[in-house]
Amino acid sequence: MKIDPGVRPVPLLTRPAGREVAPVGRDLVPAEAPAASLPVGPADVRPPDGESPIGEGIPKVDVRNMSPRQAADLSTDLYAAGILPWEEHAMLSFQPELHPDFERTIGALTGQKAEPDRPRDFVALWDDRLAFERKYNGADTKRIERTQRIVTVLRRIAAPTNVVI
Repeated sequence: MKIDPGVRPVPLLTRPAGREVAPVGRDLVPAEAPAASLPVGPADVRPPDGESPIGEGIPKVDVRNMSPRQAADLSTDLYAAGILPWEEHAMLSFQPELHPDFERTIGALTGQKAEPDRPRDFVALWDDRLAFERKYNGADTKRIERTQRIVTVLRRIAAPTNVVI
């Protein structure tokens, strides 16, 4: 493939010569941000139940005793709160036992029945998955980082830090 040195790129936002272009829309006017209300005293900083404001975005669940159905719901909540990005939400929310054909596909191969409401220790499950990823997918650093982030979030939910001012 040869590139002709005589060809020059034409900017897309220029007007054709001799032709006026009517402006589209209106001029942008900067909007003023509303004044932020700052807390006045310690009573305004501390939530009514004495819990840390840091834990507001994290739902209250027992990740060491949670069903796959609850894990999928938790993943949606964590994604909506901005704690997990989309890729990690997809990893955590995918629970094979919630699929109606589980027993005919994965269950037939493993001999397991679908129990989407049976509680399990999701911190231990994701720790095992992280160890598996590190051992067998060492070159896929993005997958390992995403799995590590899920483990970290689950561990923080399992052992929250309560900071009261």
